[in-house]
Amino acid sequence: MLEAHPAGQSIEGFSWALALTLNYGITGRLRYSRDLSKSAKIFISPPKQGSLFYDLNILVQENPFLTVVVGSYAMNTVTPYINGLIGYVFKQAMGIGEDFVDGADKYLKKLKNDDLKEVIKRIEPPLTRAHSVIGRTADEITLHRGSAEIVKLDQSTKDNLKAKPVGKYDTINSNVTSFNILTENGRIYSQELQATVPFGLRKTYRYGTTTALISSMEQYAIQRTGTIRIVGERVETSSGRLVKYIVGSAEEIPQSDWIDGIDPMRQRREQ
Repeated sequence: MLEAHPAGQSIEGFSWALALTLNYGITGRLRYSRDLSKSAKIFISPPKQGSLFYDLNILVQENPFLTVVVGSYAMNTVTPYINGLIGYVFKQAMGIGEDFVDGADKYLKKLKNDDLKEVIKRIEPPLTRAHSVIGRTADEITLHRGSAEIVKLDQSTKDNLKAKPVGKYDTINSNVTSFNILTENGRIYSQELQATVPFGLRKTYRYGTTTALISSMEQYAIQRTGTIRIVGERVETSSGRLVKYIVGSAEEIPQSDWIDGIDPMRQRREQ
């Protein structure tokens, strides 16, 4: 059993975030109001008795923008594109940012970087409402297609949506595990969390930052440490948990700071 009011808020918020995402993904146009294109419609089927599973059916009409993005208009091209777009923007908004998923990346790379950032920004308020039932008789909400999980909402993502830049800056020596130059988002390893953490670039960042980030990722990919020096503003939850960094600069560590004369960018990683 779910509390009715927060459950209703969750359904409304989730469906509106989905509608905003689809409206852009299908038409290439951004919308603030509820006057959305009729090229993409979402229908909800009531749950079966004793179940809390809802079926969401997305109906898409062919249009020029969609044809440009996916090429031939068929289920095996449109479906991975839509699922990939939903998963990407939802996860970015909830602070669990990932790169474009395999199978959808060739389509998503055709989208404008600034448009993707704007979609992520616009779905944050409805995604916050989508979490209303979390912690109030529900632990998580998941969106699946078949057996594949597209996105999951839980207490951690709920806290992430409330996270804010706190005006504190860390200078860390770390490696980049992923970076997308189009979206200016990626992940770096955090000693504090003992795990990778998302990052995005500040609107104005130091010259050479993207070059250093890409070089670190490339070195790491060929089994080297890829360690560089990164300065980023902390984005934290109200409890002080680090959610992501807003990076203002990245550069190779100067030779004067090398330990025992070993280049931290190109040193071989221990197996």
